[in-house]
Amino acid sequence: MKTLFLLITASSLLFAGNYASFMMGGTLFVLFLILIFSLFIYTKRLHQERLKYSILYNYSDVPSLFLTPKGQIFDVNESALTLVGYTKKQLIKRKWYEKLLPDENALQVRHQIHQALKEDARYTFKSTLIRFNGTALEVNYTITLLPEPLSGYILTLVDITKNEAIKEELISVQEHLSETQMALEHLSEQFKVTFDIAINGIALLDENGNTTYINRALIEMFEYNEDYTKHLGLGLLVKDEESAQLLLESSKNGETIDKMHLHCNTRNGEKRDIDLTMGYLPDLKQYYMVVQDITKAMAYTAELKRSKQTLEQRVIKDCLTTAYNRSYMEERLEHLMLVEKEPFGFIILDIDHFKEVNDTYGHIVGDDVLINLVELLKKQLRKGDTLSRFGGEEFVVILPYASHEQTLKIASKLQKIIEESTFEGSPSITCSFGVESFDGTQDKRTLLLSADKALYKAKENGRNRVVDARTLSESDYTI
Repeated sequence: MKTLFLLITASSLLFAGNYASFMMGGTLFVLFLILIFSLFIYTKRLHQERLKYSILYNYSDVPSLFLTPKGQIFDVNESALTLVGYTKKQLIKRKWYEKLLPDENALQVRHQIHQALKEDARYTFKSTLIRFNGTALEVNYTITLLPEPLSGYILTLVDITKNEAIKEELISVQEHLSETQMALEHLSEQFKVTFDIAINGIALLDENGNTTYINRALIEMFEYNEDYTKHLGLGLLVKDEESAQLLLESSKNGETIDKMHLHCNTRNGEKRDIDLTMGYLPDLKQYYMVVQDITKAMAYTAELKRSKQTLEQRVIKDCLTTAYNRSYMEERLEHLMLVEKEPFGFIILDIDHFKEVNDTYGHIVGDDVLINLVELLKKQLRKGDTLSRFGGEEFVVILPYASHEQTLKIASKLQKIIEESTFEGSPSITCSFGVESFDGTQDKRTLLLSADKALYKAKENGRNRVVDARTLSESDYTI
């Protein structure tokens, strides 16, 4: 281009030199030079613009091909070559549809393009592109008629293979989501039915503590209607707003409230004992609440406890006098001797002439005498002392941690009180006492035998007296 410019300039100067005399003067010559210079500038800019657009075209990210009016490829950019896998030499002067389209699509596509371009300068369609290595891509083709005075078309290609795969995946996911949604709705209905027939109250609360769901059992438990039960929320169970807020915060922090025992009232003021289980579901951003009415269970447990205590008393106590029975007395002795191994006092007492009471007043009055005696003795004994019916009209008193001297004093005190007491509806009585104490050396049989011999000596010596087993001689133990 520079050589052409020099030739033109030289010719112009020669022409100007030979024919300058024929010009209108120096002014006309200057104007001619300006014209030549302007032509140079325009030609240079045209070259620069062409170079710029050539670079933009070749390195564009949009795969593009220039076509002749008959559909032959006369230029193709780098993006298109990368996409189709051919070299430029393999494409130039080839008909684009023969190279890029499947054989079965080529004729149909050509016809569609021909008809479409009669009505519009641009036509877009989707078809398969066959690459050089035989692989197929899903591509959006756009063919655009070049404006006059240019002739031919520009063909741009957009690979939508991944888009199509994503679209199909999205469709598949959408179908799966629809199926999942239907399954969840069905499951929700199942859960709702399950919750509604549950015997425990169930509720769901949002993050602000507002009730979003309650089941039938909870409504019936507190006897409010559904709307008011929802309105109360945690206030149904906890009247203090600060306590309710603390429950929500504890649950949200991951602490599971398991069977917290609460006392509540129904709409009619009836008391309810409940166990509250509560937690937070972070995925759903909801609290769950399970309320178990344990009012009847508590009453049943209390009754069971009373029945158990009654049964235990029947097992270890004499049913007539309510003093402990002989079996319990012996267990108590073994515990004191073998486990605690501490000194204790031991008294056997017997009602004097009890047979005469039964023969004179009858066995009913005799029973009253036994009952009255036990009540009198219980009032005089310490807490922790054991009074047992040894058999018939004989009773045993065990005095833990009492010395032998203390045991003698207590026995004498009891003997005097019984002698001086009167019982309404039954005759006055006296009792004989045998006293012994455990010093850590005796066994159970020896202790019982020693106290019993002292009792026998008290009766032999005139009754209504206390005899110390440790004052007896060896001859007192023979029959």
